[in-house]
Amino acid sequence: MAACKGRLFGPGLAPTGIEVDVVLANAVLTVQASGERPWRVAASQLSLRHTGFNASQFELAWRDGTGVWACHMSEPAAVAALLALWPAELAPATQALGGARRRALLPWIALVMVIAVPTLLVAMLLFSQERVVDFIAARISTSVERQIGVAAMTQVRAATELLTEGGQWQALNAVAVGVVGANNTAYRFHLAADDGVNAFALPGGDIVVNRGLLTATRTPGELAGVLAHEIQHVALRHSLKGMIRAAGVSIAWSLIVGDPGATLAGQAAERLLSLKFSRDAEREADAGGFMLLVERGIDPRGMVDFFATLAKQSEATPPALLATHPASAEREAALSARLAKLAPGCCRVLTVAVPWPSLE
Repeated sequence: MAACKGRLFGPGLAPTGIEVDVVLANAVLTVQASGERPWRVAASQLSLRHTGFNASQFELAWRDGTGVWACHMSEPAAVAALLALWPAELAPATQALGGARRRALLPWIALVMVIAVPTLLVAMLLFSQERVVDFIAARISTSVERQIGVAAMTQVRAATELLTEGGQWQALNAVAVGVVGANNTAYRFHLAADDGVNAFALPGGDIVVNRGLLTATRTPGELAGVLAHEIQHVALRHSLKGMIRAAGVSIAWSLIVGDPGATLAGQAAERLLSLKFSRDAEREADAGGFMLLVERGIDPRGMVDFFATLAKQSEATPPALLATHPASAEREAALSARLAKLAPGCCRVLTVAVPWPSLE
């Protein structure tokens, strides 16, 4: 065969080795350097292995009376030609090289997977976001969802003063009891000392109502409509899905590696106030909230009136509630159509035993 180029390292040679020609014939390896006597070694005395960065080089090594010698070859075609001439009885030695090369590639395959998996998840989010969000949400248990809400509520408490007494707090509690009953354990209602007209729901059942929204309502029935609407966002897991959607692939990855709660909770508070629900989610919360009020025997007219009032105000300075719960004529029309179908006397106007609103 034609000589292949290689580099020889061994006793008495420079640390960088010397350039040599390598020939395998009749089961004997001949290594020839310019101006040097040739080295001749029986193939059976050689050890073969891949070496160098990413196992990109091929090494032929042997030992004689002077020490250990190693010839490195880096041209794939030359290495393939050399191995093709290897004696058949020594084939196991060449077969072992394939496994060694594959083992050398494993760290790089793992690195590619680490990069490829998040990239794939990003692509999935871009092309089928809602399916991915539903897939992730379905794998978060209600207990973990509650932990997320508790952690997020801790951050809300740190950033906002919550009122626990006074006429406004009593009014909120009275309406909440009317909507969910006195023995409710699934939902917890909080009054924030914030004059912005807003309310939001956390995963797991915590619902925060700003003082500004409470004082903007004209009747207990209007506040009942807001609470019923927010309850549906929790029950239908809109808040959880919204957080997953807003946080994107990091949540998917944290779920896969087993840490969904901490990641979601860490990002929850800063995303909640800007979380905007889709029109489909709003329609679902409207319908569910409407039915909840009817089931409790509460006239749902206040729900329709309050959102309609906010929609009319949006041309001037839109309330914060409309940034997260966008109004639409379609939604208002759907709720009005539901009102028209209610049987006379099916529901009562909600009243509470405190002044409304209680301004302090």
